[in-house]
Amino acid sequence: MTSRLLTCLAFVTLSAVVAHADSAADLRRRMEQRLPAIDALKAEGAVGENNRGFLEVPPAGKAGSGTVITDENRDREAVYALIAKQTGATPEAVGKARARQIASGSKAGVWIQDEGGQWKKK
Repeated sequence: MTSRLLTCLAFVTLSAVVAHADSAADLRRRMEQRLPAIDALKAEGAVGENNRGFLEVPPAGKAGSGTVITDENRDREAVYALIAKQTGATPEAVGKARARQIASGSKAGVWIQDEGGQWKKK
């Protein structure tokens, strides 16, 4: 009985590890597929990058791109949680660090929220 329980537990643990790897790969794939749409929304001024590492409609932005924003932010949240778990940081700290990277690498004209919460075009 104990042997059967241990075998079952090992299988469940291994399945969780494999599912986790698939999940990270799926996240990356989905995010890469959305990137052209996100870049277009940024170029239109419809969406910007907030100071927490998520997409957001800036004050001067246009609503109507909700699905892309919602899906991307959900996946970013999952990525930040995975990185936080690996590094011992909090997901919030990972998101803020990523926000700084995104702001630094963004093209001119993209809406960026600074660390103080003010929106400006880069």
